[in-house]
Amino acid sequence: MNRILSTLIFTLSLVAISFESSAYNGQVVKFKLADSKIYPGTTRNIKVYVPQEYDGKSPACLWLSVSGGTFMYDILDKSIAEGDMPVTIGVFVDPGQIRDANNNVLRYNRSNELDRMDGRYAEFLETEVLPAVSNHKTEDGRQILISDRATDRAIYGNSSGGICAFNAAWQRPDLFSRVYASCGTFVSFRGGDQFSALVRKCEPRPIRVFLQDNDKDTWNPLFGSWFEYNELMLSALQFAGYEVDYSWDEGGHSSKNARKIMPDVIRWLFKGWPELPKRGQSKSKTVASIFDNEQQWRCIGENIAAGAMLHPYSEDKVVLQIGRKKEFVTTNGNRTKASGKIALTDPYTALYPGGTHIAKRVEGSNWVWDYIVTPEGKHSYGQQFYFLYSDAGQILYDASGYLYVATNIGIQVCDQNGRVRTIISLPGGAVDTIAFAGNYLFAVSRGKLYTRKLLRSGTHNGLPKSEKQG
Repeated sequence: MNRILSTLIFTLSLVAISFESSAYNGQVVKFKLADSKIYPGTTRNIKVYVPQEYDGKSPACLWLSVSGGTFMYDILDKSIAEGDMPVTIGVFVDPGQIRDANNNVLRYNRSNELDRMDGRYAEFLETEVLPAVSNHKTEDGRQILISDRATDRAIYGNSSGGICAFNAAWQRPDLFSRVYASCGTFVSFRGGDQFSALVRKCEPRPIRVFLQDNDKDTWNPLFGSWFEYNELMLSALQFAGYEVDYSWDEGGHSSKNARKIMPDVIRWLFKGWPELPKRGQSKSKTVASIFDNEQQWRCIGENIAAGAMLHPYSEDKVVLQIGRKKEFVTTNGNRTKASGKIALTDPYTALYPGGTHIAKRVEGSNWVWDYIVTPEGKHSYGQQFYFLYSDAGQILYDASGYLYVATNIGIQVCDQNGRVRTIISLPGGAVDTIAFAGNYLFAVSRGKLYTRKLLRSGTHNGLPKSEKQG
């Protein structure tokens, strides 16, 4: 290992804590976070504002900013004092950088962290940032304890931080339920321009969203109008049934107006607390044909080992396979050992109802192939047919001939013409494996086993009527 790299690793392994004198009522704890496993080599500054009302015994609510925001200390103080928000700790996270031994920046990691469309940053907050925050105490010795309930957590960001804040809550509504996104870059940096389409296709998550932007926000010939993309996001959120509000103001790409209205936004975001924001009703006909709003996911098992696989079995049970071990799991969550020989289906191949088609997943691809099954049983005329928003996982059909695909953004549901019509979300976001038992859908997500009753069934009785091309 060369001397510069060795010095770099040693430097990044140091984590210092300091206390900032504050003109506000609370205390500020500052530290550097280094040696990230999710963003290797990065180091970043984190500030934690602890209000005087926090007693160090009961977990506080969380206001997490991915765009800095030390200007917020007095806003948090006043909002807490006036009863517009509960006792809340502010955590302000800077984007990561990689520096050499001479402190020169080798890589700015801001866009890679904040503009991405996956759940990586939410996982970073969950597994690295918040545990690090909870390892600290205030200068007067109060342990920093933050509630793990989504209803107690809000997330804010400006510019790339705006799309990041929304994405973190949208991907992981089990972590955050209240979002303030100002001047969000919902543009084609790293796929953010697809967000409005995804929001329209997905069942709404239990999150409350406030959007702010300025009428002269950035425009350039490569990425288009950032303000127009924020308008598209508002339209999509309203269509999908979210509890959403907004403020379109005069100005350019700046957080100035977002700061002015922040006390009012905080009041709106936390109205009705501690109740969780309500799910709305999407205007999508496909969503309405699949979901009963009264039927939500039920967790029926925890600590499910990595690599577990679900298989369809009967009208009232599925098979949960973990290595060589197999269990029957019923729709009410009962689990019993499955003994003897059990014929299990190939999870990456799905036979269309009636047997006229067969779908095959290709590992590492966002396409699922479709083949016609001839009377002789041959698979012919194969095409890349089902287009997905992310890599395909396990696949299966419902009785209507819709293809369900387990992916890292949920269960993507494609119509008979190969288009994603809706995306079924789970509390943990990514889905590892799925199976039908009658009209109950089972899924494993982040080590938890869930089931949910749908308006569709996985039972195949004959050939469904083929849809038109519209």
